[in-house]
Amino acid sequence: MTDRGRHARRSGIGFYRDVLFLVAGILIVGAIVFGGLSLWAGRNNGDPNESSSTSTTTADETTTSTTSPATSSSPTPSPTPPSTNPPPPTTVPPTTTVSTAPPTTLRAARPPSEVRVVVLNSTSTVGVAGELSDELGSLGYVMSEATNYTPELSDTMIFHADGFSLEALELVDAVPDGTVAADPALAEAQEVDIVVVIGLSYQE
Repeated sequence: MTDRGRHARRSGIGFYRDVLFLVAGILIVGAIVFGGLSLWAGRNNGDPNESSSTSTTTADETTTSTTSPATSSSPTPSPTPPSTNPPPPTTVPPTTTVSTAPPTTLRAARPPSEVRVVVLNSTSTVGVAGELSDELGSLGYVMSEATNYTPELSDTMIFHADGFSLEALELVDAVPDGTVAADPALAEAQEVDIVVVIGLSYQE
C-alpha cells in the first residue's frame, strides 16, 4: 500500500510539470510572434521614404485644397462704368479777326491824253456837238469827229467802255447835266472809250 501511494503522488507531479511546460511554450511562442509583429510595425513606421511621401502628399493636398478655392473664388473685376459727369465748359477766348487781304486801292483816272472821246448830237440844235467836241479837245482828250445820234434823248448821257468809269466821271465837270452809264457796245461801235450823247437837257 505504501508503494501505490508514492506512485500516485509522482504521477500528479508529472502532470503539473507537463502543464507548466505547455504554458511556457505558449508564452514563448506568443512572445516570439508579438516581437515579430512589433518589429515589422516599427520598420513600417520608421520608413523615411514612406513618411516623406505621405507628408509631401498631405502637404500637396493641403496646398491644392488651399489654392484651388482661392483661384476659383477670386471675383472677376467688373469694368468701371463710364463717367456720366459732363465735361467742364470750355472757355474760348475771343478771337480777333485780322484781315490779311491787301487794302483796296482805287486806281487813278487815266489822263485825258489816254482817253478817246466822241460827241454825238441827238437834238435838232445844229452845231452843239461840234462845239462840245472842241471844248473837250482843249482839255487834252483824244477826240473823234462829232456827228448825229438817233433816237433823240431827253437826257445828256456819258456812255463808257469797260474799265473807263473813272474817266467818264471826270467828264461830268465839262458836261454838267451828263449822266454816266456803261455801254461797251456803243463805245466799241464808235471805236472810242467814251461816247457823249447830247440830249434835250443839255445846257450850253
